[in-house]
Amino acid sequence: MKQLNILVVDDKKVIGDFFNLTMGYYGHHITVVHDLPHTLEAVKLNEYDIAFMDMVMPGHDGVEVLKEVKAINPELAVVMMSGYSLDEKRQQASLLGAVNCLKKPFEVDDIRRVVKEAIGQEI
Repeated sequence: MKQLNILVVDDKKVIGDFFNLTMGYYGHHITVVHDLPHTLEAVKLNEYDIAFMDMVMPGHDGVEVLKEVKAINPELAVVMMSGYSLDEKRQQASLLGAVNCLKKPFEVDDIRRVVKEAIGQEI
């Protein structure tokens, strides 16, 4: 199994901790950032296999962040995450190239399924 390089963008520390605990346990490298400037810097400086990005963060619209991330790396598989019902935002994100949207709270099996669908790799 290939070790994945995973980017997690969320303003809530618990989400980053969840990915570190679950995906880190399987040997994957997790980078957690909490705001737009760090997200763009991370995408410019690193090659990620997949990114998980929150749709709603203080001061930033997740769809706008997705647009900027895709401008830097159009090939990056991006999964949006939201604890809210944002059908219009999900549609916009899909049109901009998001491969999926996870509804919070989610479980490890949800992440595994999404990663397999998005990049064809088992976790």
